[in-house]
Amino acid sequence: IAVYDLGGGTFDISILNLHEGVFEVLATGGDSGLGGDDFDLAIAHWVLGQAQWNGKLDAFAFRRIVDAACSAKERLTDTLETVIDLSAVIGWQGKLTRAQFETLVDPLIDKSLKACRRSLHDAQIDPEQIASVVMVGGSTRVPRVRELVGQLFGKEPLAGIDPDRVVAIGAAIQG
Repeated sequence: IAVYDLGGGTFDISILNLHEGVFEVLATGGDSGLGGDDFDLAIAHWVLGQAQWNGKLDAFAFRRIVDAACSAKERLTDTLETVIDLSAVIGWQGKLTRAQFETLVDPLIDKSLKACRRSLHDAQIDPEQIASVVMVGGSTRVPRVRELVGQLFGKEPLAGIDPDRVVAIGAAIQG
C-alpha cells in the first residue's frame, strides 16, 4: 500500500505492507518543503505576472492574492475555468483555466513523484506491486495530482474518504 500525503505544507509518501492485520513500513520519504501552499504561490506569482505588477506589495495585499489563488485552485477542482478578481488589490482580473493551472503545478507534482520513486526503490518494489494508493491531505483533491499519481502507480488512487480526515479515521480504526 502506498500512502500519498500531500497537505498544505508538506508531502510524505509511505510504502506499507499489510500482512495478517499488521502494517509493516517498507519505506518512507517526502519533501518537508512541498505542499498545497506551493500550488497557491505558483498561482499568485502567475497572477502578478499576468498583471505585469512591478510595484511593492505589503504583506496584507500579498496575503489577499494568495488567498484568491487558493480559492481559484479549489474551484478548479470542479470546473475547467475560473475568474480571479483582484481589482481592489492590484487592479487586475482575469481567468485561470485548469490547463494553465496544471502547467503551473506540474513541476511541483513531479517533485512528489520523484520522492515516490525513491521510496519505491528503497522498498525494493516496482509501482505495479502496489495494491492500493491511498490519497491523504487536502491537496490530493487536485485532479491533476490524482491523475499523475495514478499514472505512476498504474491504478486509480483511492480517494473515497475525505482526504483531510482519512488519517484520523485510520487511527481511530487502529485504536
